[in-house]
Amino acid sequence: MRKLLSFILACGVIMTVFTGCTYTDNGGDTASGDELTPSGSVTMGDTEASGLKDKTPIQLYFINEQGNKLAPQTRYIDNTETSKGNAYLATVALKELIKGPDKGSQLLASIPEGTTVHSEVVIKDGVATVDLSKEFVSKHPGGKKNEQLTLYSIVNTLTEIKEIKSVQFKVEGKVKKEFKGSYQIDVAYPRSAYLISAQPAANSSDGVEAAKDNAAQQEKDDSKDKVKEDTSKDKKTTSEDKDSDDVKTNADIDEELLE
Repeated sequence: MRKLLSFILACGVIMTVFTGCTYTDNGGDTASGDELTPSGSVTMGDTEASGLKDKTPIQLYFINEQGNKLAPQTRYIDNTETSKGNAYLATVALKELIKGPDKGSQLLASIPEGTTVHSEVVIKDGVATVDLSKEFVSKHPGGKKNEQLTLYSIVNTLTEIKEIKSVQFKVEGKVKKEFKGSYQIDVAYPRSAYLISAQPAANSSDGVEAAKDNAAQQEKDDSKDKVKEDTSKDKKTTSEDKDSDDVKTNADIDEELLE
């Protein structure tokens, strides 16, 4: 009986020794070959993880590969940037969004090329005011769906910051009534969870098919719009008035546009 007890105790000591070799305390290095998995379910080695310990993740929203919703993508910025306040952080996030999606991603850029931040984001009473260069409007292709996704890519990105509840837009320092004819931008836009795709973003070095899908979807939307215009000629209320009302009531046309 004593021999059996001694054997069991010896086994316990051996297991404790080997188990202790695979874990360290206080953020120490893991054993060679181990991997760390952060909350984003992205597997990385200990060297990569060590490089991110002084960085903060921010969530950006780009257009998905189907061209009909928004998909998130994570960027990491230095903690020294985040310590400068929410307005500064919002400006950094906006600049990252303007850079476009990561290389190799099928996600599509949501902001026209050449657009720059005209002045830093200002936050007041939960409303973030974004001031962009004229290219934001002049180089945008237009169309209800495209306008919608561009605006909400910015809104959803900035409302990731807790202090920000809605986003208002300026162009070259001035308030502009309309974006490209379909959406008003002189009102504040709240976050739209409905526009966020439930599907994870796929990675690919070729986004040509995604661009084709986006163009095809836009043609369908334009066709639907023409049919609606032809069947509403006898109505006294114009479609522009309806769009204005919808924007001011939380952009209720979102579901219709995404059907």
